[in-house]
Amino acid sequence: MKPLPYKPNPELIETLSDKVSEDPKLKDFFIQHDISYEIIKENLNTLLIYQNESKRCDPCEGLHVCQQDVRGHKPVLVYENNQIRLHYQACEYEQDALKKRELEQRVHALYMPKMIYHASLSDFHLDSQLRKDLYHKIMSAMNQMKLGESIKGLYLYGPYQKGKTYTLGAIANHCSVLGKRVIITYYPDLVRELKSSIRDGSLESRIQALKEVDVLLLDDIGGDAMSEWVRDEILGPILQHRLLDEMPTYFSSNLSPDDLAKTLAGGTQQSDLIKGYRIVERIKALTESFKM
Repeated sequence: MKPLPYKPNPELIETLSDKVSEDPKLKDFFIQHDISYEIIKENLNTLLIYQNESKRCDPCEGLHVCQQDVRGHKPVLVYENNQIRLHYQACEYEQDALKKRELEQRVHALYMPKMIYHASLSDFHLDSQLRKDLYHKIMSAMNQMKLGESIKGLYLYGPYQKGKTYTLGAIANHCSVLGKRVIITYYPDLVRELKSSIRDGSLESRIQALKEVDVLLLDDIGGDAMSEWVRDEILGPILQHRLLDEMPTYFSSNLSPDDLAKTLAGGTQQSDLIKGYRIVERIKALTESFKM
């Protein structure tokens, strides 16, 4: 059976071409590329598809209501070799979502509450002189980091519910915006994972990651009793590496640095006291203490 002959309707093509050529959205594109009426007619089908699909983006309020076939991508016209081609690129909502995903991928949060991903220095409460002082310290360090300068971290200490964990999360997210790889972790759970990783042979690689990540933030150090092995074989080498390489390291604790030293000693033996204070001396060299 022979296919039915197809006869284009010249009048309809002319009418549609006229409408397309007067489309306010397309006029700038035609002028920019010096596109003639004949080229518009030759590429009418592409232009009509663009018109139809671009209308879906007009009332858009976000990815949750996206009507495009490829979610978060808008149609874009490209003129090359005397042909008008239709491409698709991420819209502003998709670009924002991509940036957010990239930031979250740079921030590796271990055993931390979900609010950490939403913590922001822009939401930092400046309701007291103490918090204003802390904010200025943090922003000063972030500006130095942005310039590629070495910075000291912070040792935040004080009672529960003073915002220490949120502050670490806000710092972590800001560092990720600056392009830094970040690990933020709840220290007691980290220790338990490191102990269990001995069985699967991943201990060394995990310690190496903590040594080499651009910015390390340890939440609630001193929150659990620490064994000599953790103190001497894990925490000590990590802090020593980061100290020698001047890598930003942040801590939060309910204990002052001196009280932490006693906790790290784990007893009254002179040798343990010395080792406990040696760890704290490394922390002091890495950070500036701030009571919250």
